Amino acid sequence: MTSTSPLRLITTSTEQRRRRAREVEQPVINITLQADERRVFNVVEAAAILGISRSKLYEFIATGELRTVHIGRLCKIPVAAIDEFLATRPSTPGRREA
Repeated sequence: MTSTSPLRLITTSTEQRRRRAREVEQPVINITLQADERRVFNVVEAAAILGISRSKLYEFIATGELRTVHIGRLCKIPVAAIDEFLATRPSTPGRREA
């Protein structure tokens, strides 16, 4: 007796139907960005806004380059402090084409 393994033939049309079914099953997520009206951010959020690491942000806080507000044990960075910090950063000259 020979043992045969069952073969399963999948045609392209069957595979296309499966792909369409998977696409239909996945929910569509719409994201609406709204203006952030908060007046203070935590360290992680402020670092993300500035595009730097959390540890680098703590360095700027330690050197006094970035103002913070302490609410209890929480360290918060006001939006105005972020704006001041960015305004005091030296700008780099733009590249000129040769």
